[in-house]
Amino acid sequence: MASANPYLNHAKADQASQAMLLDSMAEGVLVRQGPNVVFANRAMFEILGASFDDEDNIARSLDDWIHPEDRAKVESSFQNRVAGGDAESEYEFRLLRLDGSLLWVSCRAAVVDWGGEKAVVAFLRDISDEIESRNHHKLSSDLFKNIFNVTPDFMLLFGLDDLKIMDVNPAFLNVFGYRKDSVLETEVGKLEMWSDPTFFERFVHELKTTASITDIPAALRTRGGAIRHFRLFARRIDGTGTPLLLMTGRDVTEEISHAQELQRTRDAAELSNRTKSEFLANMSHELRTPLNAILGFSEVIRDGVGGLDLSSKHTDYANDIHKSGTHLLAIINDILDLSKVEAGRLEAHISVLDPLPCLDMCLRLIHHRASESGVRLTHEFQDNLLLEADERLLKQIGLNLLSNAVKFTERGGLVDISFRRTRDGGACIAVSDTGIGMTPDEITIAMRPFGQVDSSLSRIHEGSGLGLPLVVAFSEKLGARMTIESEPNQGTLVRVFFPAEVVQEKTSTSASAAIAS
Repeated sequence: MASANPYLNHAKADQASQAMLLDSMAEGVLVRQGPNVVFANRAMFEILGASFDDEDNIARSLDDWIHPEDRAKVESSFQNRVAGGDAESEYEFRLLRLDGSLLWVSCRAAVVDWGGEKAVVAFLRDISDEIESRNHHKLSSDLFKNIFNVTPDFMLLFGLDDLKIMDVNPAFLNVFGYRKDSVLETEVGKLEMWSDPTFFERFVHELKTTASITDIPAALRTRGGAIRHFRLFARRIDGTGTPLLLMTGRDVTEEISHAQELQRTRDAAELSNRTKSEFLANMSHELRTPLNAILGFSEVIRDGVGGLDLSSKHTDYANDIHKSGTHLLAIINDILDLSKVEAGRLEAHISVLDPLPCLDMCLRLIHHRASESGVRLTHEFQDNLLLEADERLLKQIGLNLLSNAVKFTERGGLVDISFRRTRDGGACIAVSDTGIGMTPDEITIAMRPFGQVDSSLSRIHEGSGLGLPLVVAFSEKLGARMTIESEPNQGTLVRVFFPAEVVQEKTSTSASAAIAS
C-alpha cells in the first residue's frame, strides 16, 4: 500500500523504513540534497500550513518558505555543514507559512547518508511563542533598567537571605555618597545610611513574612552625615533561585518641612482668630455700656425730658446722634454674636415655646423701618405648633431675615413672613421679598461673614454684612438648616427648616392667618 506522503512514495527501498520513521515524528523534518528537498514529513507541512497532498506545494522552492532576511543564514549553514566546516548545531530563523503569516522555528541539523548520497536532515520546532515571550521579557528587562537608572528615587537590589547588595541605581550613589564598586556584595545592614541600626533588622524581618511593604517612614543618614526623611517601599522578588528584595526610597524632607510650616502657620492663624473672637466676646459689656448711655441721653435731649427747651436744630442733632448710635450698636451686637460663634461660646437655652410671640415681636420691631421705606409687610402663622428652641436666637433669626428683606426691597415692594408645618413633620420659617434679588455668585458673597453684595440699594442701607451668616449659625445651634433662593430683580426666599423632633402640637389646635400692612 502506497504512503500518502509523496516524498515517501518516491523513496528508494533501502531508505523507505528511515523515511517512514521520520514521517511519524511530531517535529517538522526535512531532508535536503543539494538544492532539492528530497523528504518532508507530515508535521513539516502542518507547520507551514500547507497540504502535503498538493503537488504544487511539493514543487515550491525551499527559498519560498524562508523569510528573505534569513535565507542567506540558512544557505550558509547548509553549505558549511555539507563541506564539513563549522556550523551551528542549532539555530533559529523565520518561515513564511502558506497564508503569508510568519513563524519562528528552531532548527537542529546533521549530515546523513540518504540513498547513498550525502544529505542534511533538519528537525524544525515552532518557537514563535517562546520568541514572543523572550521579546516581552527583554522589553520588561530593558524597561526596568531604564526606570532603575533614571528614577530620582534611590533603589537597591539585594538578596533576602544573605542581605548582600546586587545592584544600586545612580540616585542611591548620589544621595548617600557611595561608589558603586564599594557597595556591591556588601551587606545592606552594614552601610552607614541607617541612623537607627535596629530599623533595618525590623524592616527585613517584616519582609520575610510579607511580600511587600509600602510607604514606611524612615530617617536616613545621607551624604555628609545629614539626616533626611524618606518614605521606603520594598517588594520581595521570587522565582530567581534565591529570593531578592527591591527597595526604593523617596526623599520627603522638603514635603515634611513644608507641611510642618503650614501647620505652624495654621495654628498661629487659628490662635490669632480665637484670641480675637474671645477678646470681642469679652468686650461685650465694655462696648455696649457707653453706647447705651449715649443712646439714653440723646433720647432725653431729643424728647425734651425734664423741661429742656431746645431749638429744632439741636433736636435734630440729638436725633442724628441717637440714630447713629443705634446703628453702631446693631453692628457691634452682630460682631459680638459672630465672635461668640467663632469662639464656641454661643449659648442656647432650649425650652418648649410658642414661636408666634417671638415672630410678632420681630414684625413690630421692623414695622417702623418698613413704613419709612414704603415696604408692605404681610405674615401668615400656623398657631397650633410649639418649638423646642431658644427664644433669643429665634427672635434674632426672624429679625435678621426681616431686616435684610426690607433693606433690599424698593419702595412699593412686599415682604412676607410665614410659619407653618412641613410635610416631614417639621416646621419652617420663610421670609420672601420682591426686592433686587441676587445671582448665585452674589449669594455666595452674602453668605460669607462681612460679605456685602455690591449694589446701590445696599449702599443706601449700610450694614455689617453679618445677617445671613448669623442666621446660619443660629439655625445650626437650634438644629435647623437654612436655604436661600434668589434671582436678580425677582426677589429672595429664605427658609429655616426645623426638624420634626423639635416640633410639637398644642393640645387645642387652631389655625389663623393674618395680613398686616
